[in-house]
Amino acid sequence: MTIHPDRPTVVSDEVRLGNDGGIGRRPPSRETIHQAVDSDRRREVIRCVLAADGPVPLRTLVGRLADAEHDPTVGTTIHRLRQRIHTSLCRTHLPLLEDLEVVTWDRARSLVGPAANCGAFESALEIDSLERPIPARLE
Repeated sequence: MTIHPDRPTVVSDEVRLGNDGGIGRRPPSRETIHQAVDSDRRREVIRCVLAADGPVPLRTLVGRLADAEHDPTVGTTIHRLRQRIHTSLCRTHLPLLEDLEVVTWDRARSLVGPAANCGAFESALEIDSLERPIPARLE
C-alpha cells in the first residue's frame, strides 16, 4: 500500500473521531435505536447479549424468551412456543439487529454476540423501561 501525502484523505460518513482521539463509528441515530427497541423480543435479545460475558447460544435466547412469554392458560405448548420464537428470531429479529449492527449472529455455530453499536443501546433500554410498563410475563 502506498501512502500519498499530497492526496486528501477521504473519511467515510460512518466514521468519526472518538472521544479518546481514535477513529470510531458514528453513534446510531434515534430512529435506529427506536427501531431496535420497538419489539419486546428484540429488547430482550439486546439485554441478554449486553449481560453476557461472550456470545450467547441461540438456544439460550429462545429459552429465555419462551420462559418470559409462556402463559399456561393459553393452549400453546412450550415446545410450539419455542418453535415460534426461534422462527421469529431467525427470520425477523436477528437479521434486523444484525443490519443495525447491534448484534453479530454466527449462523453456523448458532451464537449471538454484541456488535459495534450494542453498547449504545444500554441507555436506550433503561430509558425505554422507564417509559413502558413491564408486562407481567416479562418481569
